[in-house]
Formats: sequence, C-alpha cells, structure tokens
Amino acid sequence: MFVFLDIGFTLIGGPSVGPARRLLEALQLPPAAKAPLTRLLFCTPTTQPELLAAAMVQQWHTDPIKTFATVQQLWQAQIEEAYVLPGAEEWLEKLRQARIPYGFISNIWAPFHAGFCRLFPQESRSRPSFLSFQQQCAKPDLNIYQTALAQVGTPASQTIMIGDTYQMDIAPPRQLGIKTVWVLHRPQQELADTIQTLNGLSPPPDRTVAHLGQLEVEHLYSLLKEKVDHARPTRAPYHPD
Repeated sequence: MFVFLDIGFTLIGGPSVGPARRLLEALQLPPAAKAPLTRLLFCTPTTQPELLAAAMVQQWHTDPIKTFATVQQLWQAQIEEAYVLPGAEEWLEKLRQARIPYGFISNIWAPFHAGFCRLFPQESRSRPSFLSFQQQCAKPDLNIYQTALAQVGTPASQTIMIGDTYQMDIAPPRQLGIKTVWVLHRPQQELADTIQTLNGLSPPPDRTVAHLGQLEVEHLYSLLKEKVDHARPTRAPYHPD
C-alpha cells in the first residue's frame, strides 16, 4: 500500500482567494490573463519572487517596481497564511504508527509549499513529493499521477489518493485504478460535483469524509482488503463496530 495526499485544503488551509486572482486584481490585469498566470504560478519552477515578477513584467508589461512589490508581499503572505487543517497532524501520525508509506501530489506554488514546509518540516524533508511547480505539470493531467506511481514503484491497485477536490484528486486517479478518499473540507465549493456523484452522473470516490479526523487506518485497509490481506497474512481481519 502507498498513500498519496493532496496538500492545499487537505492538510493545510489558506485564504479563500487564490494567488492568481490576488495578483490579477492588485496589478489590474485583464481577466484573460488569469489562466496563463495560474500556469505561471503553479507549473513553472520559480522559487524566487524576483524571477516571478520579472516573468510577469515580460509577459504583461506591468510596472516593474509595483510588480516586484506586489509579488514580494504576496509571496511572504502565502508562507505565513498557511495553517494546519483539523485532523491533519493526527492523520499523518496514524500513517507513521501503522508504517504505511505516504507522499504528496499537489497543485501548489513555491511560497505556499514553503508554508507547508514550515508547518510540516519532517514530512517536507522525508516524503516523496510530486508538486506541480516542480513537475511542471498539474492535476488533473494524468502525467503527474503516472510519474508518482512510477517513482514510488507501487501499482495503482495498491495505491490510495486522498484529496479535497473531485476534479483534481478523485476523477483523475480513478482513471488509473487508484482508490480515492474525498475530504470535503469545503463542501460548498464541491457542491456541483457532489450532486453529480449523488445522482450517479459521476463515479463516486471509494470513501468520503468531512475532515481527516473521520478517517482511520482501517478504512484504508478495507479499500484494499484483498491486496492487504494477501500481503499481510498475520494481520487480523477488520471487523467494524
């Protein structure tokens, strides 16, 4: 078994308005700039605010001084704004206690990942991470999942993805045969996809929880029951209460 987790709004939270929109508004860029700006933030390996500001000036001809100041301010804010979501620390401790290997697949940009590293220093150093700004590839692109599977060496049938967004964390890995757990931290934002799954119009996740505190290690074993029972013959069968 191998468990992958999303980072943003699965393990850590932040502002309700994303960085692309905040930059768009602060620098008065046209709405059409949002998509390429999002890709610039999340799919390019920019690890310094100066480089990001320079790229924005080159592409949108914004004022260099204002652009640098705006990017620098948002960059630092994203590091500090990150906070641990309920149940996240306890859940990772459960995985460690059960000796279940885990890592991260996340659409994230450098400063928010720095916020994650501040909150979870052990995990950021010791666990395999497949991050969009490093991989230059973002979910729902299957390539980021396929790369992760290949590098950890675990078959999709013995892998579980845990995340908060249906379109990014549930639908794509299901196509590869990965089991999924949907963490509905923000149910209002996932309302349309929730309705789709309830009406049978979209394939449901293998398990849904409101937060990670509702998830137990035994739930993971139950998702991969045949595989786990075969791989761990000394483990007693799970009998739910």
